[in-house]
Amino acid sequence: MRVRGGKRNSEQGFSMLEVLTVIALVAVLSGMAIMATNSTGNFSRANSAMYAVISQLRTARQIALTKRRNVLISFTAPNKIQLTVETLAGEAPATAIAPAYLNDGAAGGLQFYVYPGTPDTPMGFGNSSSITFTPTTGGTSGLAVLFSTQGSLVGTTAGSGYNTVGDNNPVNASIFMAIPGQPNTARAVTVMGTTGRVRSYSWTGSSWQEEQ
Repeated sequence: MRVRGGKRNSEQGFSMLEVLTVIALVAVLSGMAIMATNSTGNFSRANSAMYAVISQLRTARQIALTKRRNVLISFTAPNKIQLTVETLAGEAPATAIAPAYLNDGAAGGLQFYVYPGTPDTPMGFGNSSSITFTPTTGGTSGLAVLFSTQGSLVGTTAGSGYNTVGDNNPVNASIFMAIPGQPNTARAVTVMGTTGRVRSYSWTGSSWQEEQ
């Protein structure tokens, strides 16, 4: 009799409480996995967008140096970067360069954006807006700059604190980007006007950390 009773107990299976506990545990683990995946995806998108900005800036400078022509860089919200080679009078127009977009313009990707209250980068070139260009000699800001044939980043707008095209008035630049609502995606790129040196930073939640 005891044997038969023991057999019946072993075949009863799991109780409802045990089943519900397992289901709850699976749900929690699944949620954690989804959150981790989203966080990793956003981190990857943030770095990809930052590297796209760096690539466009370095490409513009390299073209300016090798072709001996100024290269205009235009930033258009929310995520467009356009390079344009400035030809001399009488020259045929340069071949158009296709625009670049942060995260290739994908939905939910990064855009030019600076979080309110976020401090400036260690370079101190300004963070009053997501795209900040400040003449090294002082003056107001604008949205168009170019790399000169000497490799310097200079302003292009007469009357706004910059000299006109070709005058080689160096302009320091700060470009901030992020996914709104996702502070961990905040990234920044700076350019030293006189040398054209590009630096990049990621936001740690409390400070800007320079990327190597």
